[in-house]
Amino acid sequence: MLIKLGILCAVILTVATVLVSLPEVEKNVNLDLNTAVNLTGRNRERSIMEYHPPPESLPSMNITSFLEDPTEREWKGPFTFIQGADTQFGMIDHYLLKKDEPNWDKEIALTRDVIQRINAMNPKPKFFVVCGDMLDAFPYTVSQNSREFPGALELREKQYQDFVQVFKELVSDVKLVCVCGNHDIGDTPTKETLQVYKRQFGQDYFSFWAGGVKFVVLNSQYIYVPDAIPEETERQMQFMDGIADPKAKFIVLFMHIPLFVEEPEEEDFYFNVPKERRLQLLEKFYTAGVRYIFCGHYHRNAGGRYKKLELVVTSAIGAPLGDNPSGYRIVNVGEDEISHNYVTIRDSTDFSNSNEDTSNSNES
Repeated sequence: MLIKLGILCAVILTVATVLVSLPEVEKNVNLDLNTAVNLTGRNRERSIMEYHPPPESLPSMNITSFLEDPTEREWKGPFTFIQGADTQFGMIDHYLLKKDEPNWDKEIALTRDVIQRINAMNPKPKFFVVCGDMLDAFPYTVSQNSREFPGALELREKQYQDFVQVFKELVSDVKLVCVCGNHDIGDTPTKETLQVYKRQFGQDYFSFWAGGVKFVVLNSQYIYVPDAIPEETERQMQFMDGIADPKAKFIVLFMHIPLFVEEPEEEDFYFNVPKERRLQLLEKFYTAGVRYIFCGHYHRNAGGRYKKLELVVTSAIGAPLGDNPSGYRIVNVGEDEISHNYVTIRDSTDFSNSNEDTSNSNES
């Protein structure tokens, strides 16, 4: 009897101990769940896009701090970044001068000039974003259409190696952000050309934070030709569903092909996104809180507004196609707005004189 009574007391004592500790257990469980929820929210976009790290050959593209440092999500005052587009190594000789055996010495000189100017800035900009078409040669091994040619991938590899060498000159505290353009993945992208892009430049769409501002990089080829790789188009669409963030000071979007060049209702042509998709996306981005979109592709300066959303089209660092000489854009992120100035690095759009100096500069 005494043994049974002792066992009963021990059971009662154990149950009481468990009951007393339940609030602490529940507290710890809630902490873990809250942590999991926060981590899930923070990493949701990255898990959707299956983040592909940048290549070791371009160390300036390592933006780990922008991706993971929580202090980058905090607004600490005005800052600048540099936006350029279409360095497009090889286009001047190939397209403008129609040379049979083009080189890209001119694009190297122009890009190096921009990098030297950035390195000399004080304070330094947070990053330098190139909005697509880093190289001219398409990433195809065989011809896909009249604009692409056999052996282009081999030529592209040579252009890429020179691009890598030039960007090693960018100071380490200015990060490089590359945006996928049609020449970087093909007018009609394939799974193979996507892998070439990821090997050369890393992830083709992603978001990051810098100075309390959320920046979103998109692959505009999935918008321009959505049926080319439909599963990637769908993944990017899911990713775009997570753009909104009320904690962001501003939400800024980077893409290569502009949704429009001058007016949201303009007619479709090669340099804009077809109107049906364009208007849907403009409203989607506006509703998500995007107020600035920076693009390239047009090789001219242009842009306009959709409601309170400003779309900026920047001419080429490399080959210009209009009246705007080669140049880049200094973007100032202020307390109440984002402003920008286009800086030319040549006085002329004429490249017939290959020895022309690129040391002149004008802001507009």
